[in-house]
Amino acid sequence: MISSLQKFIENLNKSYFFLKFKIYLKVYGFGNFFNNKPIGTQEDYIKLYNQGLNSQLIIKEFINNNFSKEEQEFINELALQTQITIKNSKLNFNHGFLIYHHLKNYLLKHKPNKIVILETGTARGFSAIIMSYLLSKFNIEYNIHTIDIIPHNKKIYWNCISDHTIGKISRSELLKDYKKYTSPITFHQGISRDVLKKLKLDRINFAFLDGSHEYRDVKIEYEYLNSKNLSGDNIFIDDFTPNQFNGVVKCVNEIKNQSIYDVKIFNSNKERGYAFLEKK
Repeated sequence: MISSLQKFIENLNKSYFFLKFKIYLKVYGFGNFFNNKPIGTQEDYIKLYNQGLNSQLIIKEFINNNFSKEEQEFINELALQTQITIKNSKLNFNHGFLIYHHLKNYLLKHKPNKIVILETGTARGFSAIIMSYLLSKFNIEYNIHTIDIIPHNKKIYWNCISDHTIGKISRSELLKDYKKYTSPITFHQGISRDVLKKLKLDRINFAFLDGSHEYRDVKIEYEYLNSKNLSGDNIFIDDFTPNQFNGVVKCVNEIKNQSIYDVKIFNSNKERGYAFLEKK
């Protein structure tokens, strides 16, 4: 018999507010949710940034062989502004290079005149800006739709270096130096399963999923993309990491068994794995 406490916990896990709360904590940190002040100094974030650069040593050969010095500097500088946070897990922004690489391969292979991209889990805008930066190098029409629970113009502490140097700012202000790349990006506010119902997109060529890691939400996002993808279209899924993000792992393993997409799994370290899907 299920106890009253178990029922309460089950209902809590299903609640809309609690889901938003968990996503917020994952992205922005526990202390940031409750504190009305920065949780780190400028020196703290610079130290963490240097640790993040050291994590690149695992894929350093890949980076040097596939990225120009300008591209490396752009991604690393953007990471300092948007990816360096104070949290329990080790910092790793290698996914920026991986997204860039896979999207570039897609462009070179298919040579589209127009491309539509969907992202869940905007956070501070790191991956969306990277994709826009790459696409701006091609003579191509493109639109990026990115979804997050935090409004684009809400002033908050972001648990990043700007908290100490500037204070509360909006994502729009956080990305002011990248305005050249934000204009083709539409920032949607809400939980993905709600926002997706309102999007009127005929096709999505490329997607990056890094929002809620609950099985139900990842599956809803995947099923939406499956209905919008054509042969050759790509889905990049962050945090395919067993024993940490089992909802992501369960959904990706189910996708493997469907044989609708070719699925490749790879790791940047033992704490961070990714799944890359290409529709057959």
